[in-house]
Amino acid sequence: MRRVVARDFQEGMLLEKDVYSQDDRIVPVLTKDATLTPHMIEKLIENGIEEIFIEGDEDEAPLPFSVPRPKPIISPQVKLLALNNLEEFFSVVHDDTDGSHSAAAIKAVKNLDAVVEQLVTSLSQDQKALIHIEDLKSYDEYTYHHSLSVAVISIAIANTLGFSNDRLLLTGRTAILHDIGKTSIPIDVIQKPGRLTDEEFALIRTHSSEGYQYLTKYNIGDEALWGGVVCHHEKYNGTGYPFGFKGEDIPLISRIISVADVYDALTSYRTYRKPMQPHEAVEYVMAGVDNDFDYDIVKAFLKKLELYPVGSFVELSNGRVAAVISNAHAMRPRVRYIDSGEMLDLYNKRHFSLTIRCMLPREEVLRRLKTG
Repeated sequence: MRRVVARDFQEGMLLEKDVYSQDDRIVPVLTKDATLTPHMIEKLIENGIEEIFIEGDEDEAPLPFSVPRPKPIISPQVKLLALNNLEEFFSVVHDDTDGSHSAAAIKAVKNLDAVVEQLVTSLSQDQKALIHIEDLKSYDEYTYHHSLSVAVISIAIANTLGFSNDRLLLTGRTAILHDIGKTSIPIDVIQKPGRLTDEEFALIRTHSSEGYQYLTKYNIGDEALWGGVVCHHEKYNGTGYPFGFKGEDIPLISRIISVADVYDALTSYRTYRKPMQPHEAVEYVMAGVDNDFDYDIVKAFLKKLELYPVGSFVELSNGRVAAVISNAHAMRPRVRYIDSGEMLDLYNKRHFSLTIRCMLPREEVLRRLKTG
């Protein structure tokens, strides 16, 4: 918990305690867990509130000004529940070599269905909510982390496309199960740090069909879900696998998952490469329109993506570190240098020569401040 004085109130801060005015100590002006909006800040100031307590640790004092943490699109509780249930399901399927675990797998799927319902509810409650890299970042090789990220992005895209609640649930279920076939592939191939041999790559390419076989064998899902899983590596120009389907012959949910799958994979750590920066991954996806991806899906994806959320930190091409304070222009936000407090608008032509080199974790920024 961190104390913030009135002059440093900022949009996006998450309250850790109820806020009371001096005149009324019974009914709070704002309640715990509220995320500050401009209207809320006005309300605090109007009521003479001089300080609030927000999410964060006091050891973050080296920052010269208050910087809110980006608000996650799904709550930590929902994320933890989803990961735990995914880990359980993937473990059950991995160990089910003779069909003896099928009942446990079906039970685990029901738990996942409950998770998907929570994801759909979370992502549908605020249609303006955007996805940013902090929601998706994965520094391990566990497939179930990737599956959750792909489900979040896929549901968000489907929301933008105007899917009904039932179709959102179907999209989420398909996305969260899309890589279940990887449990049939040896982990040393999945996590190989070097280039795959032709034989290993051919083995990897079987995972979508293997997932289809497992789901249909135990009647998990329906034909729409099975088709979404088996076709998620089809490409819009017909060069994908396993069938070489082209254009709208590829199920719509598969086309959605394809975009989500590639974006999350590019921005996640792998043993053989570092993660791409968000803007680099976006450029890659955009370059794949009409070859790998459906243009309409990519448009919907871009509408839901927040490259540099308010409260995140970036390193600029001049080597200096800044905090993002406004992102009305997605690729060129307004930032504030953490060393001097100077603010600059990267969308202003005076600063066009400056580019964002990379995003930095808060912990790295604090480390740099402490070490000088």
